[in-house]
Amino acid sequence: MDIRCVAAAAASLGESPLWDGARDVLWWVDIKSPTLHAHHLASGANHVQSLPYRLTALGLAVDGDLVAVGDAGFVRLSVSADLQASVAEVIAPLSLPPGMRFNDGKVDAAGRFWAGSMEDAEVAASGGLYRLDRQRQVSLVRSHIGVPNGPCFFADGTMLFTDTARGRITALTLDAAGDPVTEQPFAQFTPSHGYPDGMTVDAEDHVWIAFWDGGCLRRLSRTGQTVTEIALPVQRPTCPAFGGAALDQLFVTSATTGLSVEQRRTQPFAGGLLRLEPGVLGCRSHRFGGWNS
Repeated sequence: MDIRCVAAAAASLGESPLWDGARDVLWWVDIKSPTLHAHHLASGANHVQSLPYRLTALGLAVDGDLVAVGDAGFVRLSVSADLQASVAEVIAPLSLPPGMRFNDGKVDAAGRFWAGSMEDAEVAASGGLYRLDRQRQVSLVRSHIGVPNGPCFFADGTMLFTDTARGRITALTLDAAGDPVTEQPFAQFTPSHGYPDGMTVDAEDHVWIAFWDGGCLRRLSRTGQTVTEIALPVQRPTCPAFGGAALDQLFVTSATTGLSVEQRRTQPFAGGLLRLEPGVLGCRSHRFGGWNS
């Protein structure tokens, strides 16, 4: 398979790839060296914006703005014609305890934005799963998570979220308000597989998962069985997202954090944005619907 690095950014912790079809742009962030990245698909140009704060996850909104989460809590980002983003509004300020930060997140079909929190040192299982609803109310839905990642959503609304530290993916069914009704194991992996990280669902209702220290993507069926594995030229991929006009391309963020000098020498694409064509189509991203009129 032809796997290309389309942005050799050497990011510390690349995360949250997000396809923005209206702008023909793939957005992503570097959490640990706070920057916002935009890869313009048609031209191949890469725009990099330094940030005075950490953003950890991005989502599209109904009006073309972006919703994001980070050190200030949940925020609204307006984007200029030259792809410069600025905080237009703090939607829901939320200060986490010292040593904690937000991590991955995604918008569901009901227009709610979900995001996990974690201990930055990754020692205690003190992370949580938060939900920002369309009324701008924030709820803590799950706690005692090691390193929350994902989430992603099957066609029937079932949500998957990962506890990367425990190698565990859990499936939650939700009611109309977004509260969990049932919870069950979806998949479990051992350290020999690497650690399941960010995820996305394709048009055939299969889930694609990046494996930190596994150097690969795995595609799992609706029942949690691995049906495809694709080796990547980076040890620490973090999250996949479909993009392109036909949603036939898969973009993968990656990280350099924790790699030795030798590992970085042998992995020149580490921390870069990768692109491949997996042979299946993705799904369009849901949009957050909680702006004031």
